[in-house]
Amino acid sequence: MKPSPSIASLLAAALLIVPTIALAATDPATTTPEAAGAATGTSPQSMPHYLLLERALLQYQALAAHPDLTQLPALGRRSIKPGEAWEGAPPLRRLLTATGDLSASATVEVVRGSPENAAESAPADAEVAQTPAEAVDPLTIMDPQLVAALQQFQERHGLDTDGVLGPATWRALTTPMSTRVRQIERTLERWRTLPPNPYRRAIFINIPRFRLYAVSGFAISESQMLQIDVVVGRAVKDLRTPTFTQDMTHVIFRPYWDVPRSIARKEVLPAARRDIAYLSRNHFELVDGAGRVVAPSEAALDQLAAGTLRVRQQPGADNALGAVKFMLPNPYNVYLHDTPARALFSRTRRDFSHGCIRVADPVALAQFVLQDDPAWTVERIGAAMAGTTPQRVDLAEPVRVYIVYGTAIAREDGSVLFLEDLYGLERD
Repeated sequence: MKPSPSIASLLAAALLIVPTIALAATDPATTTPEAAGAATGTSPQSMPHYLLLERALLQYQALAAHPDLTQLPALGRRSIKPGEAWEGAPPLRRLLTATGDLSASATVEVVRGSPENAAESAPADAEVAQTPAEAVDPLTIMDPQLVAALQQFQERHGLDTDGVLGPATWRALTTPMSTRVRQIERTLERWRTLPPNPYRRAIFINIPRFRLYAVSGFAISESQMLQIDVVVGRAVKDLRTPTFTQDMTHVIFRPYWDVPRSIARKEVLPAARRDIAYLSRNHFELVDGAGRVVAPSEAALDQLAAGTLRVRQQPGADNALGAVKFMLPNPYNVYLHDTPARALFSRTRRDFSHGCIRVADPVALAQFVLQDDPAWTVERIGAAMAGTTPQRVDLAEPVRVYIVYGTAIAREDGSVLFLEDLYGLERD
């Protein structure tokens, strides 16, 4: 049995998946100033991944012409596990083939092995065995190839890659392709608003991706990027990480944590009212406008409530900023920092902060931003992070930081990531 014309057309649409863009190296000895400017990537719109996403838009516009593609049967009351039968397996296979998660050859092999095809290929005079009523059509089985394709789909959509078809995966699978088109369009629209980068290096933090990308110039491949997992602000109105562009200017090792007034009022002050020893136990200290430390007392807590005192946490193992923070002065008081809460980086969804951005590998990020000073070796960075007092280090050249919100990402291998609209910014 051959694939039907509708499936064939979807396979053709799948071939629109974006090919890898070859990134040619430049020779400094022969590069003109104009070419050097293009190579350093002063405009974020010149990045290869912007062009990849433009091409991915064409692919998904073609897929959106088949609205039935994402129409799968309801799951019922339980998830579908690998090896189980599900009536929706054939249309799922069709969908994953069209999106490039399942190879077309794998789909054809399954079709060839179907009972109908076996009957067609049997000799005319052969005695055909009766199929038991309980026999399962192999086309409905969640076989290893289909499960592997489903895991790839899950990875592209920021889901747990367990190969189980549960409610979250089903919702992603049945999201209309027209919605995916809008995700790509909105990401491109936001990308076009990003200002140029006047420096040699830049950092991108994509909030719904929970990831930081550090680049030396924009015309580089994914393998040349420093990629670090991050924790961002909670999906609560007043705790979201804002989107903005600012320049990182300095790093502070073994920092104090100057507790924002909102956190001091809502969290620290009530805890200290219940037990004033809470402050010393967690290495908090009260500080006046001149920077003098004030002894804890009920009167001092009244001053903290009135705003005439502030609270800060001393450097140490339990400091909320960890051993280093990366400063990019901005009106939101948002910065990047280490964290003692390392377990959160193992989560798939990582929106746990009050708005600042926690980085999983602060040593690697410190190496990146301090690489212009050869004195700052990894050993010296480690020693500074293990120190006992704050140490400020100014960068030889600022690093432009783009904190962005994009729910569609095109990769060099032709795949496209679609991420959850974490903060609900893309709701119609």
